[in-house]
Amino acid sequence: MRNCEVTLPKGIFVLSLDVELCWGTIDKPDKLKNTIKYYTQSRDCIEKILKLVEKYNISATWAVVGHLFLKECNSINGQKHSDIPRSTYPWYSKDWFEESPCTNEEDAPLWYGQDIIKMITNCKVRQEIACHSFAHIPYGDENTKRETVQADLSNCIQEAEKEGLKLRSFVFPRNNVGYIDELKNYGFEAYRGAEPTWYRGFPNKRRKVCHIIDQLLAISPPVSLPKYEQGIYNIPGSMFYRPTDGIRNLIPINLKINKAKKGIKKAIRDKKVFHLWFHPFNIATSQEKLLYGLEEIFKEVQKRRENGELETKSMDEIVGSCIDGN
Repeated sequence: MRNCEVTLPKGIFVLSLDVELCWGTIDKPDKLKNTIKYYTQSRDCIEKILKLVEKYNISATWAVVGHLFLKECNSINGQKHSDIPRSTYPWYSKDWFEESPCTNEEDAPLWYGQDIIKMITNCKVRQEIACHSFAHIPYGDENTKRETVQADLSNCIQEAEKEGLKLRSFVFPRNNVGYIDELKNYGFEAYRGAEPTWYRGFPNKRRKVCHIIDQLLAISPPVSLPKYEQGIYNIPGSMFYRPTDGIRNLIPINLKINKAKKGIKKAIRDKKVFHLWFHPFNIATSQEKLLYGLEEIFKEVQKRRENGELETKSMDEIVGSCIDGN
């Protein structure tokens, strides 16, 4: 199939979650110190999210950092994960794995997660386990080497296969897209592309201001068609379901709900995909409030689905539909 956008018979709602625990801050130890209280609640948040997707019959895509498949790991001759060639970055002076405790899930539960994989796969409603890299390496950074990406992907696939899982979808760490050709080479069929927000191309300072305006006005988020490019499907994000820490606590939950509902309505009208995403630990910033908001969004999805206006699919299910339809 040549590069193209794929048409859809009706709107689709897709939910993807980035499951990373402390790996999301592997290169930001100071940030980890300030947010560790949220990571410690990740398992509780995941359990409650799974109850919601069961209740509303939603198949979500859980993009898991590959290291979470491990029960334990050990350094060899003083080097952690020596099988992964290192890339070095001007903005981070340490070895990429410096902060990893390199022990086991009993001693360092925020760096391992076999129990989380089991929680997701045991859900009564089918869930997709996808890939979020092995060690949260920024694929799109100009300093990331190809051999680093290849080893990173290989580790993910091997660990998933031990659990009887085939990884088909990919979510880039920090949405930093790169090495799409390697995703295809390793058998991936889809990835979550960057959100095509209206302020995306603005300078950084102006972009931050526009982002606040976007949230306060609950401007309708973008919806997209899956794009088949470079032999793989790009299923762009639409809306990050934001945490409530810091200044973001000033944004009422109803604005988040209304924004998502606008995205759902737009997806139905345009026959496109509304792609909601977040990290489970984001919910920990205000569990009661954010779980309430998420359920209100799911209620809207359920209502629209029962009316025959909307479908709910995981990322790999969207790929299946695209292949069948083309």
